[in-house]
Amino acid sequence: MKSFINRPIPRLLRYELLLKNILTETPSHHEDRTAIPPVFELIKVLGKETEPGVASAKQKVELWKFNSNLVFKPGEYVVSDEEYQAYI
Repeated sequence: MKSFINRPIPRLLRYELLLKNILTETPSHHEDRTAIPPVFELIKVLGKETEPGVASAKQKVELWKFNSNLVFKPGEYVVSDEEYQAYI
């Protein structure tokens, strides 16, 4: 799950860096000089918009890890998800 969460964002950031480098090497008269900046800005916006979702997903993964590592003593009463949902 962790690798699934981490893959899209670094890829977007790599595209941002790649486009930035391409733009610096593109001759001033080439049509890519006008085509690349809007794409570059779009990638930056997408990267910023995904930050809250990534943070939320990371928190969920940490919670799942924590939950899977819980060990209860024999005879200890554990409230199930269904019981908890019925309670709230």
